[in-house]
Amino acid sequence: MVTMFNYNKSDLEIFNDIVDGVNEAVRQNIEGIKDRKEYDELNKAINENVAKYITMGTRFEQEYESKGASILKNPNVTKNRLVRENFNAVLAQVINSAMPVTTSSKFGETFMDVHQVGWGDTARFIVTSNDLFRVNEIAEGVNRGVLQPIYNNEFTVDCGPITISTSVDFYLVAAGNFDWGNFGMKAGLSFNGYIMLKSIAALATAINNQSGAYTQAGVDTNTWTTLIQKVSAANGGRPVYVMGTLSDLGQAIPTTVGLQYGLGEEVAKNGYLDRYLTAKLIPFDQFIVPGTVNSTADLGIADGKLYFIPSDSYAPCKVVYEGNSVVIEEDPINTTDKTYGITVTYRVGVAAVVGNKIGVITL
Repeated sequence: MVTMFNYNKSDLEIFNDIVDGVNEAVRQNIEGIKDRKEYDELNKAINENVAKYITMGTRFEQEYESKGASILKNPNVTKNRLVRENFNAVLAQVINSAMPVTTSSKFGETFMDVHQVGWGDTARFIVTSNDLFRVNEIAEGVNRGVLQPIYNNEFTVDCGPITISTSVDFYLVAAGNFDWGNFGMKAGLSFNGYIMLKSIAALATAINNQSGAYTQAGVDTNTWTTLIQKVSAANGGRPVYVMGTLSDLGQAIPTTVGLQYGLGEEVAKNGYLDRYLTAKLIPFDQFIVPGTVNSTADLGIADGKLYFIPSDSYAPCKVVYEGNSVVIEEDPINTTDKTYGITVTYRVGVAAVVGNKIGVITL
């Protein structure tokens, strides 16, 4: 889990209760809701706290005490500027804190390096040479051999806005039925899917345009072991792990007669070997391209490449977040008396900065 973007605790206990409650609801949505009644009660409590918080400091605060969340059925309340500003603060913090919950930990611990900069700042990365010093033989009395400095390269990553547009139904909040766990999960997964897609695309482009990768075609024992040895030796002898889609990792199976015995159960259970010829295999978490779920159901990460990456080293993909929160803006075109249209904006930069040698097999 990427903990960098966890929200800062508020001085108001009710605000913290809202965000903590939504995080729990998001977690249950991802892991599977085991007790529907308990989940519905959690959502109802969140909705009640939301209604109470967004009316605090407004002329409707006293009215809330007598009517509860049902006060949001009144258009005079939901159209109030202060009420909507308070609601924006809730939405921003909910989505901001849901992002780490929906982010797969395997990416932050493997090929993706996540950073955060201030508003208007640019992220800067310095890559040192990974080449070793050449040992020279010199004659007695010679001052020195060939000077071999360690060259550095500097890369910068600028952030730009990415947005999603959606809406929240005030009437469902008033009724206690708005599903905050589903809302937070969808928002988090939407942003994370986009970032994952950009990261893979950036890495593929860097591999095609630079000499930062050793490339091979096809999977066989010799190709696999040779590539592992190259990547490991070029990165100080570090262990190597391999990442790819489930279908690509499934092709990494011994072809030698005799070696296949005993592997059927593991392959049938997971779809791939946990470890193959010294390398740990890690599948990408796939996602559906938005807008195709009910038609072709296109997968976001294309098949065809296996990435060999040294462990405990310089992650090749840099994801930079600008600022420490999302920005919520009202979308007046999609806003009615009961439905609140919003635009959610993150400022994100994604780039591949290949500081260590990696390997790629094209299938």
